[in-house]
Amino acid sequence: MADHTDTSLRNKLIYQVYVRNHSGEGSFKALEADPGHWAPELAKIPGNMSGTSRVEALLKAIALEAAGKFKSIFEKTQARHGYALAQVNPSNAGNTKEMLEQGLHYASWAENIAVKLPTTRAALPVIEELAARGIAVCTTLNFSVSQALAASRAYERGLERAKKNGIPPRPCFIVQQGGRLDEYLMEVIEDNGLPIKKESVLWAGNAVCKRSYHILQEQGSPALIMPAGLRGSHHLSVMAGAKMVFSLQARVQHLVNSEDLVREEHINEKIDEEIIEELLQVKEFRRAYEVNGQRPEDFITFGVMQRTLSQFLWTGWAPLETYGSTEKSQRWF
Repeated sequence: MADHTDTSLRNKLIYQVYVRNHSGEGSFKALEADPGHWAPELAKIPGNMSGTSRVEALLKAIALEAAGKFKSIFEKTQARHGYALAQVNPSNAGNTKEMLEQGLHYASWAENIAVKLPTTRAALPVIEELAARGIAVCTTLNFSVSQALAASRAYERGLERAKKNGIPPRPCFIVQQGGRLDEYLMEVIEDNGLPIKKESVLWAGNAVCKRSYHILQEQGSPALIMPAGLRGSHHLSVMAGAKMVFSLQARVQHLVNSEDLVREEHINEKIDEEIIEELLQVKEFRRAYEVNGQRPEDFITFGVMQRTLSQFLWTGWAPLETYGSTEKSQRWF
């Protein structure tokens, strides 16, 4: 991703940070896309190693390559930019101890590793502790304003502790899964026969993302919103002019380039109130959009959270447990 340092461009485009995303799913795709490139690293891993140990060995190889590519940026920007992400085991989304231990392990690989973890109640103490130790954090699976605010507060508590101990601050990227939320709400509306227009649902993820962003800006939060799960250029263009980080799939990047969008600011434009009122008829949208729509203990119960956690586990993490191994998966027995 490019960092648009020219001020005139920055006012028109998206403010971006150099960051490379490696979830379990992303790492598996990377290995599958170019097995020859990764063969030397795979050869270093014992053939009979499986489970979490194998996943971490594979993640380390991929994350370190990305971290190495971004190291000069990390150094030139005094640790503001240039991070590679490493995601914790999705199976531990409700386990504070396991996520913290794994996060600290990942952070030991390189100083420009950002630990990626799901925004559950159990993750909030981990976010705080990592920030307090001067470790960059990426909180993923955010589908609601309340999650974004909880993650930001945890991060700020950690920053305050770091400051008291003379530890340099590191960034926090709060992922907002706009496209996944839209798709989930579409199914909820269809299943319940609700009279909500499809065109309105396509604004749902953007509405949540914009609201989270503006609240954090008003509060002066140093955390950065990171829209992800983009399904079209509209998930990017309406954020133009914001101080954000984007997780862009190549497909979406090519789509945006081909559409040659007008370079204008849209982040401060309000979403039509009639669309918001229509969406508020849907309980699951209210859970996502309202500031107090969910308590921390509710985060993991949100339907779209459970769906995506499962996807991260079974299409990302689980395949890596035996990738290139002589052992069979124990998940099926």
